Amino acid sequence: MSATQPVFQQALKADWDSLAPVIQAHYALVPFTDQRLLLKGTMESVSHSSFAKLLIPLTALAGALVPYRGKNVPVEVVNQSRTDKTGFFWQRTFFFPGKQPFVFRSVTHHTGEREVTEYVRWGLGIRYKLSVKNGGLAHTDQGYRWKIGNLSIPLPLNLVIGKLYGEEMPVSDAEFAMAMEIVHPIFGQTFQYNGRFSIVR
Repeated sequence: MSATQPVFQQALKADWDSLAPVIQAHYALVPFTDQRLLLKGTMESVSHSSFAKLLIPLTALAGALVPYRGKNVPVEVVNQSRTDKTGFFWQRTFFFPGKQPFVFRSVTHHTGEREVTEYVRWGLGIRYKLSVKNGGLAHTDQGYRWKIGNLSIPLPLNLVIGKLYGEEMPVSDAEFAMAMEIVHPIFGQTFQYNGRFSIVR
């Protein structure tokens, strides 16, 4: 692993060069530096199913997934690197009308060939296989993990919540569209959101 390369470049290797400029810019933060990127956008739709509503108390404890539904929800994303850590740090803030802002924090690490793992609280993580699609970046769920010290234990949470697929597609050199959904084999779509974002600075 090269600490001089962005986390997602480490995972994608030569495929990194096939990403559109706006997608590269989104993920260009280098580990062991003090870099910060601000993005602003609007989620056209944020929703979860009636079945998924039963899971919200558990996902809220883990600091994962948005517990509200809404349309045209303003969102602010701050990505950071840190001088003492290898990861790509996220802070997503959702501004739902009439509610306290919902903040979703996580950190993403390079964990394999074309693979990253995004961790929330308590070492709970989800592995993604990365691929380039028409200049955009696609994330395909490869299962959940629980990291305890040096151990990484598989968790069968896909059987409960479903499998995640997400993608970011370029709109211009400064804007991209994104979409995420989680689909359960029996209960269908459990969570989804989609919107557009611009890099502010």
